[in-house]
Amino acid sequence: MTKKITSLELRKLLKDSEGSALVLFQGDWCPDCRAFKPSWDLWCRNREGPIFSIEVLRGASEWIDWDIDEIPTVAVYCKGSEKDRAHGLITEKDLARLWKHIH
Repeated sequence: MTKKITSLELRKLLKDSEGSALVLFQGDWCPDCRAFKPSWDLWCRNREGPIFSIEVLRGASEWIDWDIDEIPTVAVYCKGSEKDRAHGLITEKDLARLWKHIH
Protein backbone atom coordinates (compact mmCIF):
# COMPACT_ATOMS: atom_id res chain seq x y z
CA MET A 1 0.00 0.00 0.00
CA THR A 2 1.30 3.45 -0.91
CA LYS A 3 1.70 6.22 1.65
CA LYS A 4 1.73 9.82 0.42
CA ILE A 5 4.61 11.80 1.86
CA THR A 6 6.36 15.08 1.20
CA SER A 7 9.82 15.52 -0.20
CA LEU A 8 11.00 16.71 3.21
CA GLU A 9 9.57 13.59 4.89
CA LEU A 10 11.36 11.37 2.36
CA ARG A 11 14.64 13.18 2.92
CA LYS A 12 14.30 12.67 6.69
CA LEU A 13 13.33 9.01 6.25
CA LEU A 14 16.36 8.33 4.06
CA LYS A 15 18.70 10.24 6.36
CA ASP A 16 17.50 8.50 9.51
CA SER A 17 17.07 5.03 8.09
CA GLU A 18 19.26 2.15 7.16
CA GLY A 19 16.26 0.71 5.33
CA SER A 20 14.90 0.99 1.82
CA ALA A 21 12.07 2.81 0.09
CA LEU A 22 10.26 2.55 -3.24
CA VAL A 23 9.01 5.99 -4.28
CA LEU A 24 6.66 7.14 -7.03
CA PHE A 25 7.20 10.74 -8.07
CA GLN A 26 4.01 11.81 -9.82
CA GLY A 27 1.69 14.73 -10.42
CA ASP A 28 -2.09 14.78 -10.43
CA TRP A 29 -1.81 17.34 -13.25
CA CYS A 30 0.24 14.92 -15.43
CA PRO A 31 -1.73 12.82 -17.98
CA ASP A 32 0.93 10.06 -18.04
CA CYS A 33 0.85 9.88 -14.24
CA ARG A 34 -2.95 9.62 -14.20
CA ALA A 35 -2.71 6.81 -16.76
CA PHE A 36 -0.06 4.96 -14.69
CA LYS A 37 -1.81 5.40 -11.32
CA PRO A 38 -4.26 2.45 -11.63
CA SER A 39 -1.40 0.08 -12.56
CA TRP A 40 0.68 1.39 -9.65
CA ASP A 41 -2.20 1.01 -7.19
CA LEU A 42 -2.91 -2.54 -8.36
CA TRP A 43 0.77 -3.52 -8.20
CA CYS A 44 1.15 -2.06 -4.68
CA ARG A 45 -2.09 -3.49 -3.32
CA ASN A 46 -0.68 -6.80 -2.02
CA ARG A 47 2.81 -5.63 -1.14
CA GLU A 48 4.01 -4.78 2.33
CA GLY A 49 6.93 -2.49 2.69
CA PRO A 50 8.20 1.02 2.41
CA ILE A 51 6.20 2.24 -0.60
CA PHE A 52 5.61 5.98 -0.95
CA SER A 53 4.39 8.56 -3.43
CA ILE A 54 5.30 12.21 -3.71
CA GLU A 55 3.22 14.81 -5.54
CA VAL A 56 5.51 16.82 -7.82
CA LEU A 57 4.16 20.20 -8.85
CA ARG A 58 5.22 22.09 -11.96
CA GLY A 59 8.29 24.15 -11.19
CA ALA A 60 8.66 22.68 -7.69
CA SER A 61 12.02 21.97 -6.07
CA GLU A 62 11.48 18.18 -6.24
CA TRP A 63 12.56 18.23 -9.88
CA ILE A 64 16.03 19.38 -8.88
CA ASP A 65 16.16 17.87 -5.37
CA TRP A 66 15.55 14.32 -6.65
CA ASP A 67 17.06 14.78 -10.15
CA ILE A 68 13.77 14.06 -11.92
CA ASP A 69 13.66 14.52 -15.68
CA GLU A 70 10.11 13.32 -16.22
CA ILE A 71 7.17 11.91 -14.34
CA PRO A 72 6.02 9.38 -13.49
CA THR A 73 9.32 8.23 -12.04
CA VAL A 74 9.69 5.32 -9.64
CA ALA A 75 12.96 5.21 -7.71
CA VAL A 76 14.32 2.80 -5.13
CA TYR A 77 16.51 3.99 -2.28
CA CYS A 78 18.64 1.77 -0.04
CA LYS A 79 20.52 3.01 2.99
CA GLY A 80 19.94 6.62 2.00
CA SER A 81 21.02 6.55 -1.63
CA GLU A 82 19.29 5.87 -4.92
CA LYS A 83 19.95 2.41 -6.37
CA ASP A 84 17.76 2.35 -9.48
CA ARG A 85 14.84 4.07 -11.21
CA ALA A 86 12.34 3.81 -14.03
CA HIS A 87 10.42 6.62 -15.68
CA GLY A 88 7.98 7.35 -18.45
CA LEU A 89 6.21 4.19 -19.59
CA ILE A 90 6.85 2.09 -16.47
CA THR A 91 5.98 -1.60 -16.76
CA GLU A 92 5.34 -4.34 -14.22
CA LYS A 93 8.74 -5.73 -15.16
CA ASP A 94 10.32 -2.39 -14.20
CA LEU A 95 8.51 -2.42 -10.85
CA ALA A 96 9.58 -6.00 -10.16
CA ARG A 97 13.21 -5.08 -10.93
CA LEU A 98 13.07 -2.13 -8.53
CA TRP A 99 11.30 -4.17 -5.85
CA LYS A 100 14.14 -6.72 -5.85
CA HIS A 101 16.38 -4.05 -4.30
CA ILE A 102 14.08 -4.02 -1.27
CA HIS A 103 13.28 -7.73 -0.94
